[in-house]
Amino acid sequence: MADYDVGYKKPPRHSQFKPGNRANPQGRRGKREPRKESEIVHDVMNGSVEFHEGDKLKRARRIEIMIKSYGAAALKGEVRAAETLLKIRADFAGNRAMEPSIMYLTKEDMMAASPPHNEGQ
Repeated sequence: MADYDVGYKKPPRHSQFKPGNRANPQGRRGKREPRKESEIVHDVMNGSVEFHEGDKLKRARRIEIMIKSYGAAALKGEVRAAETLLKIRADFAGNRAMEPSIMYLTKEDMMAASPPHNEGQ
């Protein structure tokens, strides 16, 4: 036999890595960077949800449903909803693509978009 023993953790010389050959040149994947707030908002607002329109079940993005609810509230005569809808329109007028941005809405703006509560029923 040769001067090298083949066995546990001792592969034959012909099957060992040759000098300069790395088995995994890219290395192991490092830790992921934490997601930015804009990415989280973008993912949430563009997430698809199911909703009922009449007796049909439909799917749409959250941002589309939110804008439709502002539009419906504005058509019912709610001024705050109309102001908010015009503010959203002005923010996206120059750029049709949905880019993450921060819009500050007041509590009244949020209440204007929510459906009215029927307390008498």
